[in-house]
Amino acid sequence: MLRRFQYFLTIAVVFLLLIPPKSFALTEKGLKSLHTFTKVLTYLEEGYVDPIDEEKVIKGAIRGMLMTLDPHTIYMSPDVFKELRVDTSGRFDGVGIEVTIKDGVLTVVAPIKDSPADKSGIEPGDKIIKIDGQRTDSMTLSEAVHKMRGRRGSKVVLTLLRHDTKQPFDVTLIRQKINVPSVKYDVLDARYGYIAITSFQEDTTKSLKKALKDLERKNALNGLVLDLRKNPGGLLDQAVDVANMFLSSGTIVTTESRGQQIDKREVDPKGEKIKCPLVVLVDGGSASASEIVAGALKDNKRAMLLGARTFGKGSVQTVIELEDGSALKLTVARYFTPSGRSIQAHGIEPDIEVPAEAPTVEEKRKRIREEMLPGHLEPEEEKIETKVEPKRLLDDYRIRVALDYLKSWDTFHGQIMEEQKN
Repeated sequence: MLRRFQYFLTIAVVFLLLIPPKSFALTEKGLKSLHTFTKVLTYLEEGYVDPIDEEKVIKGAIRGMLMTLDPHTIYMSPDVFKELRVDTSGRFDGVGIEVTIKDGVLTVVAPIKDSPADKSGIEPGDKIIKIDGQRTDSMTLSEAVHKMRGRRGSKVVLTLLRHDTKQPFDVTLIRQKINVPSVKYDVLDARYGYIAITSFQEDTTKSLKKALKDLERKNALNGLVLDLRKNPGGLLDQAVDVANMFLSSGTIVTTESRGQQIDKREVDPKGEKIKCPLVVLVDGGSASASEIVAGALKDNKRAMLLGARTFGKGSVQTVIELEDGSALKLTVARYFTPSGRSIQAHGIEPDIEVPAEAPTVEEKRKRIREEMLPGHLEPEEEKIETKVEPKRLLDDYRIRVALDYLKSWDTFHGQIMEEQKN
């Protein structure tokens, strides 16, 4: 089979060399490299110490070719491609972790909230150097994902390296059914809404509309905290629809390939719009589709972004199914925010940078407050009854800060808009 493949490939190369250069995609330099490829195949078949598995060799060549490009352009076996199609429904068996290849290393984008990975303390930016003892530097992205998936109840050991640790450490996870609701919501201080979008799935827009209606029914839309932290992205159309719910006009995102604009998503002025004050939470785990939403709301001056700079995954992939059930996931373009800023590698900067944890006592001592001034007036006893929030929300410093900004929206939002103009 391999010899026949080599024969036909050689004939094809010779045939292509006889065609005028502009009639085919490969340059003369590329055709010479292709000819070298057929020679290498011949040497392998005739001289390698053991008989060659021709299918394995050829698919290995395809993977090697794609590894010279960006980490999101990958070849997927039929099994891996099947898993990809399942992902958008939000249901699969695994550990609940979004990964990418960054600087040649398998890296955590974000753990899915409440998943085994999240509960074990895995953080965005952690480097996964081994999976069940096998080094990941020789794996493609799809192979690594496939290896972390598995039978519900089974174990997988990830060897991690964190930026503030000198030595790798192991984390043992028990695979479980990952059935992640795309939208979660709650009420803050009786009058404000909180909505977290964990990923952009097939039902995200529908679920978001239900959450907003329920919050409105509870009179809790005097302001809204939209939480996109640890949101690894998902379906572009869902991200566009979500942004559209908060915008009355303007551009949501543009797409460029080889320096030319190929797509532009504009706001649909029709439909019901959410017009309450809006604070969007982002962090290093906010990627891809969540960055599109954050960038659209920021550039159109619709929301205040609070948290940390986002991940910076601003490339567009298309999936091409092949004859044998495998597929090619191909990067075809880059995303740009309405103001023309590239998301790729840069990410989205928040309007207000807020750490994940509250300042320590020592940090607070460095700040001058009224209570530190000699002879300051003593505070009167608090007369306003405050609503005690669920412990989960009270423990989240960024949510508390976002709520404070909503309560002082007219003052702080005006300041932010004025700074952006300057």
